[in-house]
Amino acid sequence: MKVRVHATIANFGPGFDVFGVGIGEPYDELTFREADEWEIRVKGHDVPVNGRNVAVVAAKALADLLGEEVAMRMELKKGIRPKSGLGSSGASSLAGALAMARVLGVEDEGLILRAAMEGEKAASGSAHGDNVVPAYYGDFTVIESSEPLRVWRLPVDFEVVAVLPSVEIPTSEARRVLPPKIPRGDAVRNLALASSLVLALRENDLPAVGRLLDDRIALPYRKSLMPWYETVRKAALEAGAYGFSVSGSGPAVFALGEDVAQIGKAIAEAFNGIGIEADVYVTKAGRGALWF
Repeated sequence: MKVRVHATIANFGPGFDVFGVGIGEPYDELTFREADEWEIRVKGHDVPVNGRNVAVVAAKALADLLGEEVAMRMELKKGIRPKSGLGSSGASSLAGALAMARVLGVEDEGLILRAAMEGEKAASGSAHGDNVVPAYYGDFTVIESSEPLRVWRLPVDFEVVAVLPSVEIPTSEARRVLPPKIPRGDAVRNLALASSLVLALRENDLPAVGRLLDDRIALPYRKSLMPWYETVRKAALEAGAYGFSVSGSGPAVFALGEDVAQIGKAIAEAFNGIGIEADVYVTKAGRGALWF
């Protein structure tokens, strides 16, 4: 059996640790079957090939939640680069949880997502859901609370371009630069942006969505880790982007617009102009996990 789990854009502008959306590319694929002992093989990007692999962690977590002892043989086609800002660990974690769910006949979404979040905890130190939740549903998702897990979903279907430069920003470093407090004005502005963005998405008003892809909580401080940000953003807007922002904690960026292929080309050229190679993914938002 095989499951495909797509990349995600967490935060999606002003929704720090709350908003997320599934996109079509890149993606991980996990082929699996029940076995006598645990085994995982990996093709593609370099990730652990032992019990520390988050697909294994999440699969075991679901079995433990149910009091079952089951082993699997897995082959992971790792298409989402780690430390990309595109939900790499979330995709593999969800794939592992879904694999175990299929083996055990589990259909409880809450249990599956809880197990996937244990994979995220192993990867980053916190059991956050802003990647695994949109990766599962594909929709634009709002995490009301993590414990208990409460999620709001809004189906979406629009074109987006994600551009991944050949640099890394560890999530731990991206969180370290955040201040313990933010100014009241920034909090109020983010509340206005986030509320308006949800309504704009519901109305499928993409120019408005693009205009609202700003952030006053994390981005002002994370720019210190992305000295290229303003240069690349300017290139995107000059190419016709409705809006531009960072995916997750970066370094991946994304943009909306009428011609996302041309916008992606402009972003990549801006990166190339400062000596950074970049991969471009012209894709669609609204893609959830798929079975084969």
